[in-house]
Amino acid sequence: MHLYRAKFVLPIAAPSIEDGVVAVERGRIAAVGPRADFSGPFTDLGECALLPGFINAHCHLDYTDMAGEVPMRGSFTDWLGDITARKRGWSAAQFAVSACNGLIAASRSGTTTVCDIASTPVNLGLMAGSPMRVLSCLELIDVAGQPVEESPWGCCAGLSPHAPFTASAALYQQAHAYCRKRSRIFTTHLAESLDEQAMFEESRGWLYERLAALGRPMNDCGHGSSAALLDRLGVLHGALVAHANCLNDDDMAMLARAKATVVHCPSSHRFFGHPAFPLERLRAAGVPVCLGTDSAASGPRAVELDMRAEMRQFLAVFRAMRPSEALAMATAVAAKALKQAGVTGTLAAGARADMIAVRLGGEERDAALGVVESRGAVLLSMVNGKVVHDER
Repeated sequence: MHLYRAKFVLPIAAPSIEDGVVAVERGRIAAVGPRADFSGPFTDLGECALLPGFINAHCHLDYTDMAGEVPMRGSFTDWLGDITARKRGWSAAQFAVSACNGLIAASRSGTTTVCDIASTPVNLGLMAGSPMRVLSCLELIDVAGQPVEESPWGCCAGLSPHAPFTASAALYQQAHAYCRKRSRIFTTHLAESLDEQAMFEESRGWLYERLAALGRPMNDCGHGSSAALLDRLGVLHGALVAHANCLNDDDMAMLARAKATVVHCPSSHRFFGHPAFPLERLRAAGVPVCLGTDSAASGPRAVELDMRAEMRQFLAVFRAMRPSEALAMATAVAAKALKQAGVTGTLAAGARADMIAVRLGGEERDAALGVVESRGAVLLSMVNGKVVHDER
């Protein structure tokens, strides 16, 4: 058994412990408590906070090296066209290197688990060998309703039909049934932009016109929101929904009934200038909300995929929220949404020892605030009790 002592231990699901210890044995947490409860030698991490590693609930690792290369020029639809064109010019090797660079950046800043939306099956094996907990969800697109083979799905942690405007009803139902049967993650982009809203609710706009020109059947438009479409298809149950910026009250009630979770990506949201994220309304409806970074490409310059930066941006907008609540959204709430509750996301006996140590100022009293405000590399990061990053 190995004992780690820190000035503050933040279990997330329990009150913080000053001068605390986490005991680790065979990759799992054996006990958590004040130092006075433990005897024997320990590793003293000093003036830091020890807490669960961050969980990035929505990321596109293979776009990391596109940071700053796909600027916003007009509408969200224009940006989608630009990044699609950019992807066509990349080789499999470029996607692989880009994904690895994303993992390095994420690990350095304290992420131990990432839900990665893989745009190509090429990276699935690469991610499986990562020291981090990478939950790869293969992105699925069939704009014109072409058949999709299930052959690469077996090695995925989940599936991600891209969005209601790029994935057919048949594909959504096929993927959702596959994930439910195998208890895998089912995630999708939903209600992200005003362009999507105009397409489905009013049968108009740039997105509607461009997809119609590509031959996409448009008979699912003009009948309500994109969330209502997925509800009619029966695919919202247990879904992890990315963005969800353009929802009405009925949409939120649908998500709540379906026990879906929303992933908010604050920096990406700001980059695109999307409508205000409806946090308070979602919470009032009973829809859990967690946090993600989205891709490094959805930013004006190099992005480090740092969950602390996302929490800072989130708290700058939602000033009534506390740092401890943002930390929970980036750990325990995300773990539950990703079917990892009891595995990671909290410091509790029996959970995997996915932990990070974050340096604090000497006079720090609010440890949660100190973690969120910290910059640079974390002091220590471990997954399954094995050190994956060490700055000591």
